[in-house]
Amino acid sequence: MHPPFLLTLGLASLLAPLSSAHTTFTTLFIDDVNQGDGTCIRMAKEGNVATHPIAGGLDSKDMACGRNGQEAVAFTCPAAAGAKLTLEFRMWADGSQPGSIDPSHLGVMAIYLKKVSDIKSDAAAGPGWFKIWDEGYDTAAKKWATEKLIDDNGLLSVNLPSGLPTGYYLARQEIITIQNVTNGKPDPQFYVGCAQLYVEGGSDSSIPEDKTVSIPGHIDDPADPGLTFNVYEGDGSTYKTPGPKVYFPTGGNNNKRRAADDNNDDKKKETDGLVPTDCLVKNANWCATTLTAYTDEAGCWAAAEECYEQLDTCYNSAPPSGSKGCKVWEEQVCAVVSKGCESGDFKGPPNFGDTLGDKIDQPIPGGKLPPAVNAGAGGDGDDGEEGDAASTPTQAAADTAEAPKPKLHRTKRRASGRMRVAFAE
Repeated sequence: MHPPFLLTLGLASLLAPLSSAHTTFTTLFIDDVNQGDGTCIRMAKEGNVATHPIAGGLDSKDMACGRNGQEAVAFTCPAAAGAKLTLEFRMWADGSQPGSIDPSHLGVMAIYLKKVSDIKSDAAAGPGWFKIWDEGYDTAAKKWATEKLIDDNGLLSVNLPSGLPTGYYLARQEIITIQNVTNGKPDPQFYVGCAQLYVEGGSDSSIPEDKTVSIPGHIDDPADPGLTFNVYEGDGSTYKTPGPKVYFPTGGNNNKRRAADDNNDDKKKETDGLVPTDCLVKNANWCATTLTAYTDEAGCWAAAEECYEQLDTCYNSAPPSGSKGCKVWEEQVCAVVSKGCESGDFKGPPNFGDTLGDKIDQPIPGGKLPPAVNAGAGGDGDDGEEGDAASTPTQAAADTAEAPKPKLHRTKRRASGRMRVAFAE
């Protein structure tokens, strides 16, 4: 018989509302290369609240990396110092409907970084965060940062500082919407999420402690003018973004010198969180592995069972951004192996080559990625004035602007998988 919890899972997916309405960070591109939906990103596990603002107030630990943001994910994406990061935001986390953020949501955006020693165990909440970019109201465009995000199809590109020390980082996005100010009780909404990065080829410098803040704690006053500003009646040109000043360390990059020596030092290389080289198909932070070879009927069914066990892990671990990779593994591998067992083809597993998952990534919204909002940011970041220059996009940057089982058991597994896909993506 089919395990009853799998049927329950399918029904739960059917009944649970999909993540919708507000916004969430779902996908990371590094130097224009799509890392995959949910890959390296700490996301809320419950899809029905994944796009909702943070609850719990300014002192909530969720302010650091969002719901479930204290928990590390399996993969950490490598990025060179100075690399371009592009973040994709969606109103529906799985991309089942278009939209990046509710158009009524007006407010500020920011990008923070935190260097950590152990990406798996170091706390997201707490000290060590520094802001590398922010934007509130663009007086030239007469638009809030969130409106410009919509114009760019939910895509935000920002360059990492070239002077970052090599190592593991949490990259935090923060959206604060302040449209709820007219009822006499301002209610700013925070939408935050984090990606796990390993910065390669960085500097030998360190981040000055006086340039860092604690999150929660980077904004500690509910009456902060940046949270209570009236977007309908106030003069946007007077708006000041809440939180610390931007610190953008561009000096001290020793890439050329390091290439000859430090790049061969194991202590300077990523050791945790790399996507396995033998990954057959990936879904967010899960990877399928090669099935055990078989030459007889018992071995064939054992491999099929192994395949479906991996599939269950994939579906159970799929974040709100979807389970397309699980569906590929199910349809192109598990179903194929099971059919072979049923028809007497007891040699395998089949060689699928590089074709698995080659069309998992969704198309880039709008067809292209935007330039970095902080392109051309200069200075060594050693003082507040230099750092502030990186907080808003230059006009030049603006202009330049994805044991064997009965046959009935297999059929029900496949049917259950299809049901889960239909309602999880």
